[in-house]
Amino acid sequence: MADRLLPGSWIKAYLAYTAESESPEDYHLWTAVSVISGALKRNVFFDMGYFLLYPNMYIVLVGPPGRCKKSTAMRIGRDILKGVPDTKFTADSTTREKLIINLTQAHKDGKSPMTAHSTEFATMLTSSGMDMVVFLTDIFDCPPSWEHDTKSGGKNTIKGPFLTLLGATTPDWISRAMPLDTIGVGLTSRIIFVHQDTPREADAIPRLTDAQRKLQELLISDLIAISTLSGQYVLSEEAYPQYNAWYKARIENPNPSGDPRLAGYYERKPMHLLKLAIIVAASKHDSLIISLEDMNEAMDMLEKIEARMPRVFAGVGRNTLHADKEAILESIMASPTGMTMGELLAKFNYSVRKDELIEIIDTLMIIGAVKLKGTYYVPNFEAINEVLEP
Repeated sequence: MADRLLPGSWIKAYLAYTAESESPEDYHLWTAVSVISGALKRNVFFDMGYFLLYPNMYIVLVGPPGRCKKSTAMRIGRDILKGVPDTKFTADSTTREKLIINLTQAHKDGKSPMTAHSTEFATMLTSSGMDMVVFLTDIFDCPPSWEHDTKSGGKNTIKGPFLTLLGATTPDWISRAMPLDTIGVGLTSRIIFVHQDTPREADAIPRLTDAQRKLQELLISDLIAISTLSGQYVLSEEAYPQYNAWYKARIENPNPSGDPRLAGYYERKPMHLLKLAIIVAASKHDSLIISLEDMNEAMDMLEKIEARMPRVFAGVGRNTLHADKEAILESIMASPTGMTMGELLAKFNYSVRKDELIEIIDTLMIIGAVKLKGTYYVPNFEAINEVLEP
């Protein structure tokens, strides 16, 4: 096993390397998680008794188009992961059939590891319709093998599949293209959605320091070392009772968000947590023991993004005006003096009628998100924090 050159956590070193990027830190954090997942391949696992749990993860960065540089964060991670020998990537835009072929061709030593980076996750997901959704759902659990009958009468067999997925999309696409009855179950419950809508302040033309360039080399070197880890992860004597107690406590409160659209995610959270704990442990040490510190760090990472996860599905539901309501509230909040009804109608006449705008404004006022000051609707920030950001 190769020696590591970086002290402490690989993930934290990666965040230092990406500190000058305009993309939000959460995007870089979860890209780092995806990179380690891709490097570990199918070499390590956690024994769940009836099955083996592997640290592959499906992560989707969600944010407004162009604003938070989702694809930029993904490309930085991809460039690092490319430094690990024998790492295979799918094309950015791929179909189910091509993905099956890629995984089949990636087979080596009884394993078929593959990393899928899709800067337009919507395109990937809809390229083959529900066939792609079903395939990604099936393959997520890394079965010993997966078989597929071809149209010509042949058969494709993927031996030891291991797919790591990192994608990017917008809340608008999710609200308009995903039916309500698909949210929270099947594929979406297997995805970690990372929502951000505000970029970091950064120079228009970032310049890496010599130290950051050297750090990139060290990150690649240590990622190669991480990729050589092999075997079964176990919980430490301190981590096991805490995880066990948390797991049992979930029975009384299975969905702490109260949002039915997140019920499926919370059902699968124990598996997400163990996968992430493996990645956090691999980021810091060569021991295949998940410490209490590793477990707590993984839990903190999940809880942080869970607070914003409802925003991913804010426009999903039977209220067809919900997405417009969010956009109108955002415009009012962004205006220093507020906005008049006329200004709002002029700005949003392409998406809402006058009566729909009045309905939206009435709703925002009833829930206390905005208030009328003269002829201007201004944000009620205290109420927004209480009502819209529980």
